[in-house]
Amino acid sequence: MAYSNTPDIKLLPQGAIAEIPKIAEWLQSKEAEFKIVDDIEICKNSNDLAKVADKFLKKFAKEVTPNPSQNRLTAIYLDQPTIVPIDQGWIVDLIPVHVVEGIVTVEGRQLDKGHYLHMKEEAWVSGDFYAVLLLTELRG
Repeated sequence: MAYSNTPDIKLLPQGAIAEIPKIAEWLQSKEAEFKIVDDIEICKNSNDLAKVADKFLKKFAKEVTPNPSQNRLTAIYLDQPTIVPIDQGWIVDLIPVHVVEGIVTVEGRQLDKGHYLHMKEEAWVSGDFYAVLLLTELRG
């Protein structure tokens, strides 16, 4: 099946950028506990992820997430092209925090450092990188 979704590439809020190195370092540690779920490596230590990403999330979410009914935070590691799934009624902000090698592309477009992906529908993402995902359930 071909996907024609074109998610928005947006600039990260300035205050949030300063918090990324701390998250990147933690995600590369054994404490993050990545496990493969549906062909995607997902951070299973969500409690510690929330603690490490607390300042980032506060600076990011207050600028980009108006009135959600709920937010969830997770992290992934990708090293091959993958479709990032999105459940009905949710928005996903995919924020690369550490590129291991090469570049990150979304639907064939390069995602530069200091930018994130705002997705309302699933999209093809490729690269060798760690990312934080903020999942926001829409009201109503």
